[in-house]
Amino acid sequence: MNNLSPERYLSASVRERIEQAYYARVNEQARLENLIRDPFLLENAAKNPAFFSDHGVVHVRDVAQQVLRVLQTINGVLIPQRTEQQMELFLYGYGVALAYLHDIGMSNLSPFGRAMHPEFAAQSVFDGSLDDVIAAMWDDNCGNIAWHLSQLFKAGALKRDPQIIFRELLAMSVGHSKSKVPVTVLDDPTSLRKQMQWVVSHNLRNLYSQQQIAKEKPVPEDFLSGEEPPKYLERFYLDFESESFDWLTDESDGARQLVCDVTDILRALRCADAFRQRGTVEKTSGGYEMYTSQKTGNCVIALRLGGDRLYLMELPNNPDGAGESNIASSEFTVGGNLRISFHRGAFEDQEAQTRSASSTAYVISDFLRDTVDSFWRAVPGPSIKTSQEILIFLESTDDDPDFAELVREQLCQLSPQVSSQIQIVPSLRHVSESERTRYLTARDLDWDMEQSQTVLNNVHRAGQKLTSFDPIEGFKHVKLAELQAGEKLIEAGAPASFVYVPLGAGLKIIPLGGYQSFSVAAWMPLGTTGVIRGDIRNADVVAEKNVSLLIIPKEIYLRYWYVPYSPMELKDFLAEEAV
Repeated sequence: MNNLSPERYLSASVRERIEQAYYARVNEQARLENLIRDPFLLENAAKNPAFFSDHGVVHVRDVAQQVLRVLQTINGVLIPQRTEQQMELFLYGYGVALAYLHDIGMSNLSPFGRAMHPEFAAQSVFDGSLDDVIAAMWDDNCGNIAWHLSQLFKAGALKRDPQIIFRELLAMSVGHSKSKVPVTVLDDPTSLRKQMQWVVSHNLRNLYSQQQIAKEKPVPEDFLSGEEPPKYLERFYLDFESESFDWLTDESDGARQLVCDVTDILRALRCADAFRQRGTVEKTSGGYEMYTSQKTGNCVIALRLGGDRLYLMELPNNPDGAGESNIASSEFTVGGNLRISFHRGAFEDQEAQTRSASSTAYVISDFLRDTVDSFWRAVPGPSIKTSQEILIFLESTDDDPDFAELVREQLCQLSPQVSSQIQIVPSLRHVSESERTRYLTARDLDWDMEQSQTVLNNVHRAGQKLTSFDPIEGFKHVKLAELQAGEKLIEAGAPASFVYVPLGAGLKIIPLGGYQSFSVAAWMPLGTTGVIRGDIRNADVVAEKNVSLLIIPKEIYLRYWYVPYSPMELKDFLAEEAV
């Protein structure tokens, strides 16, 4: 997988202009020096956007990077296959552009600003406030979007000025919000067109009032007075209703492909926003660390004032913060499944653990609407996974493997429709990056019982005691990988997280301590020393030629494979071997 960068698709001048005009303002407003001017700041701190996870400069850079990773991973798995040229000619660049615009409305940290930030971004591409940015993006052909639209216009797939359609495409960033653009609307071009027309043609206060009324929530009195519709659309349309977003319902092949590209990028953007950095590196928009207390399971925020004061604020009624800060990683695997890991599972007491599990499940339940649900389609495409086929892998935690099960129980109550898709899998938290990548990209085993038994017989002859081995549970989460000549399998000093079983000769062990190197015969488990004693690797292992091998996570090895001989058992076994 290529290591793509947002800088490749959006010029530095455009990125800096958007970052400074919007996202840097989020960071500045959320600093404690500015927050303390509000006398009501801490009356409902858990609901204050200033104490939410970061929506500033670091956040937008992170989401822009994530959208590229997501598009690479889901291509041909969760969305129809595109060639790498098609991805380069439009999808990557458009994804980065939407990522940079999606949260500009958070520059207004008021409850109204947060509620309407998706619509704010959509309207900003028409109201003149982004004219210089949009002109620079078009003139610079950022992300190749301008060229792509111009080619579609020349081919007759687009019927109107491509520069206006460019603005419409940028306005689609509102689609990052699952509440403002439900997936049923995203999947229906006619409904999506109506929604976009509605969003860009109504005053934000009017839109907010209608949304509040629909939720049966109160509307501020000054919002109820009539508001003039925005005038900015007159710059672009003679007949807004018939012209605007007409490509969404155009039946030509070129327009249909553009719609498919746009909606698939919005699916990826929702995921990228959900996959934003959390846990150890998570901070608020003010740059303050937020984390989960191992004593209470609640969210704690470390607020700094100036350079000489630090206030630890615990939020007991903030499941969002407590759940988010315990999520260590989230990603799609190469097979199109969702994998989520946690920082810790052990807490000071059962009450704290239950509270953390509940908060974590609460966040994941919402998280699934951005990720799994985004791939719902009324008519599933050929050769791609449906949302109902996406497995949800919850990694066990090293300090208490039962925590993941607690999260699953809570999650099944909150989102019963995905109960059958949830699986507990071994932890990969303390794994070297190379070994983790190798495991996640390795093939799942599809062996029948006869193949499995043949392998077990070979491993048994190589010295592994397997008299009580469970051939069903013991092979769960075990994968098959191909190691290339010259590739390093294990590095001395790395965490011991897997046991490897080579299916042929070709591996060489280089021990620490000055001991002599030696080759490994087929079927002999490697890496058992560190896994059994719970320590780091004590040798390098390299491939002298291509070799296939099984990868057994340490949790599976210790539970099902690790059965040592007693002296008398070994005596009897060796006596049989000697006959």
